[in-house]
Amino acid sequence: MKVIAISGYHNSGKTTLIEKVVKELRKRGLRVGYIKHDPKGHGITDREGSDTDRLRGLADKRCLISPAETTIWESTPADLRKFIEERFGDCDVVLMEGFKNIEGIPKVAVGDVTVKDLVLRVRGDEDFAIVVELIERMEENL
Repeated sequence: MKVIAISGYHNSGKTTLIEKVVKELRKRGLRVGYIKHDPKGHGITDREGSDTDRLRGLADKRCLISPAETTIWESTPADLRKFIEERFGDCDVVLMEGFKNIEGIPKVAVGDVTVKDLVLRVRGDEDFAIVVELIERMEENL
């Protein structure tokens, strides 16, 4: 499995870049996973006071199953690499959005953001082909 993070400041174009990269990698027959970093906790899709929200902190895992998708809430893993292996092991590529400061994961920086483990800096989604090429040349790193 290949794991790479796309990092940048808010509104730098990370998500748009990732959308284009995912579409191209899937066209090439690869299974692609996606993990979004939400350091401020704004991405919670559950509404306050709902049944699953009430169980936050009580249960180790929470899950909401609907006809179209399943959402699973878990406590933040101590070992991100182990989490990726366990939950995304069937993917060829895992794209992580954000994670500027996590060490040991190669990063594509969008714009002038400072990141650890930088392997490529791009202007934005117009450079998606360069990112796809980088991913194809990468060795498996997980």
